[in-house]
Amino acid sequence: MNNSTGRIRAGRLIFFVPFLCLLLIAQNLSAQDDESLIETFGGHKGPVYSLAVHPGGKIVATGSEDMKILLWDPMTGEISKTLEGHTKPVKYLCFSKDGRYLLSAAGTEIRVWDLENGSWRVYLKHVTHVYNLDFNNDASRFLSTSLKNKFNEWDREQGVVIREFDQHSKSCLVAAYSPDNTKIASGSLDLSIKIWDAASGEVIHDISAHGENILSIDFSPDGKLLASASMDKMVKLWNVETGKIHRLLAGHDYAVVYVRFSPDGRYLVSASYDKTARLWEVATGNCIYTFVDHSDALYAADFLPDSKHVLTCSNDGKVMVYEISPRFIAEYYYFSELQKEMKESGLFEERQKGEKKEDYQLRQEKADSLRKELYDKYCNLHLEEIKQKGKE
Repeated sequence: MNNSTGRIRAGRLIFFVPFLCLLLIAQNLSAQDDESLIETFGGHKGPVYSLAVHPGGKIVATGSEDMKILLWDPMTGEISKTLEGHTKPVKYLCFSKDGRYLLSAAGTEIRVWDLENGSWRVYLKHVTHVYNLDFNNDASRFLSTSLKNKFNEWDREQGVVIREFDQHSKSCLVAAYSPDNTKIASGSLDLSIKIWDAASGEVIHDISAHGENILSIDFSPDGKLLASASMDKMVKLWNVETGKIHRLLAGHDYAVVYVRFSPDGRYLVSASYDKTARLWEVATGNCIYTFVDHSDALYAADFLPDSKHVLTCSNDGKVMVYEISPRFIAEYYYFSELQKEMKESGLFEERQKGEKKEDYQLRQEKADSLRKELYDKYCNLHLEEIKQKGKE
């Protein structure tokens, strides 16, 4: 079977939407049967539990119930490599910042795959399932969590645990380095987030963070904010310097299991057991788009390095790749203005009696072109407004 057999291409049909249909679009937009879905990857057999994006953006790693790790192109779905050896489902993946190494967790086993020379190494210390992993900047160290109330810091080359962080009172499921590696954040079933000094191991902030288990955390690219996701259905943004709440993001119907900032810091994506992923605008806290194409619970979501594409993986065995469009912003913030300009253009009317087919097709093309121009116009207008508010 060739590499493309397990791939399902999402259609990119360009179609005409009559003006009246626009009235049915709600402000909290969703991507069901939408052109924003550009790829559906179905290369795994069974649920896809984990994904990681290579820093170069041309490779995505996914881990599954089938105990395999697949490396594939997010634009074409072509599989470039299959990593085998785990004897349990692959529940977590993380690339090093330079893209050379890939961390994976399956059961109590951790592996580091050297993608440059094709070797791999097993790291054993945990006695319960490994839940979360994170590399430091130079991949000399990495963090690992499990169902225990402590998490470990490893020396990758020596293959040993060099430090244990044990001040949580219940299972510590998630831990991550800050972008500059000066801090470590951790989240626990004790409902707290702790922010640690990475050098001394001392707790800087001890935050009573959520009403239920904390399942994911992520630092913003500038290190000023920390996002957390919980069984309580909430996503929260925290001021790292003060330890205070910055913003509450509500909207999911079930547990939120994964959060990631976009590389440019503009967006946050959250994945939930409610079968959706949500795209949040960090500057406003608004959910500007909801991705609803999966048929089962989501496990992870992330961005490509261009911050213009979102990936999601699910219990339905698929990985979706979406393109973030100016339409998301334009329709969320300027829906009425868009309606007015489109109506006044006269291009979006239904086919008129006596209108020739070729004339109607030409009008459709002009309507499509104008629609894109308006999306760009209002998206840029919103970005300029955000920029000006940031200066105030």
